[in-house]
Amino acid sequence: MKAITKQSPIASQEWHIGLHLVERNEPHISSPKEVKLKVVYGAICGTDVGIYNSKDSLRREMSVVKSPNVIIGHEFCGQIIDAGKQAKTFLAKKIVQEYGKEKFVQNFFRDLKKIESPRASNEFFLNFLETEFYSTAEMHITDNTCYQCKLGEQHVCQHTVIKGVHADGAFTKYVVVPMENIVLFRKGEIPPEVIAFMDALGNATHTIQSVPVKGKTVVVLGCGVQGLMATAVAKMCGAKKIFVTDSSHGKFSHEKLVEKRFRLAKLFGATECFDVALEQEKKKFYETLMRVTKNAGADAVLEMSGSYKAYEDAFHIVRSGGAISLLGLPFGKMEIDFAKDIIFKGVTIHGIIGRRVFSSWDLMRELLKKGLAKKFVKSGFITHQFPLENFEDAFKAIREGDGLKILLKP
Repeated sequence: MKAITKQSPIASQEWHIGLHLVERNEPHISSPKEVKLKVVYGAICGTDVGIYNSKDSLRREMSVVKSPNVIIGHEFCGQIIDAGKQAKTFLAKKIVQEYGKEKFVQNFFRDLKKIESPRASNEFFLNFLETEFYSTAEMHITDNTCYQCKLGEQHVCQHTVIKGVHADGAFTKYVVVPMENIVLFRKGEIPPEVIAFMDALGNATHTIQSVPVKGKTVVVLGCGVQGLMATAVAKMCGAKKIFVTDSSHGKFSHEKLVEKRFRLAKLFGATECFDVALEQEKKKFYETLMRVTKNAGADAVLEMSGSYKAYEDAFHIVRSGGAISLLGLPFGKMEIDFAKDIIFKGVTIHGIIGRRVFSSWDLMRELLKKGLAKKFVKSGFITHQFPLENFEDAFKAIREGDGLKILLKP
């Protein structure tokens, strides 16, 4: 099968920019608790862009990879085509728990009882899974035994393995994952194109979950994919005012920023958007926020860009007693006046990693079914679809600022 891979970094050697399309052997079930999926769509994440560009923070992460290269990609939608013995039992219980009241499930299990041959029963069940459901997976593989996991905080498991970073991921035809990580969707429930990027949507959703936004004034710093999704989720979760910033400096023109990203942000619920690369717009942003909040500042600031200039803005605009949630991954270090900007202001800071398992997934499903999925599809948020082999065109579209959510089809 064809797969998009990244060479594993080697100490003291240059980690070359770019990815490679290679032939890999098809993976197979090696544990009774594993599930094999056929990938329908993969979706490019900011992490994948960082891997393409050989970003230092990702070099550190991927230095633990033992094989010469790793299949990247951790956002996908697929169909289950095989499962280990325990995984089949697990999936059957999951279907009954989540869809047991629906007639098509009741009819299936009634018919399944009539099949006497174990082999025929197995094929019947796998065909049912592939025919009736789309699937994706939580691609942060946790040990479920460490202190954090026992507290229900799997998103900060001490021994997390991220498929697509530390182990083979989904930018290929088939992927194998643990049964506990599978998320099922009845066909017709949510479009497969949207299921493909729910991993990323989960980051934005987790960011919103970290702060109370209902009835609040929220600022979203960064109007890329994550910033746009955070805007949409914050609006659906009841935010009163949402101000969005981004910078056209060094990326693309002000006109392109307004036409592509700010247009979508307003469609998703932003009250007003500002290009802080322009001094007059940055000044207008501060003045507008302070006027609306009667000089208090923002209740919640969501940093989605990974820019230290945005971090500076966050500490400047958050109100005393407010909260800052940090999802963007910056490069290097910055100085901060802890006494002035955090302690005396009583500011709460949240570092956001991954998704809350599985509360972020549950909230996503609810919001997507209430209209968010339709909004993503109709708005043009999914800007491109490419065959897997044309991945270079996909990354070029992202570099040039033309691509937002881009899908790859094996």
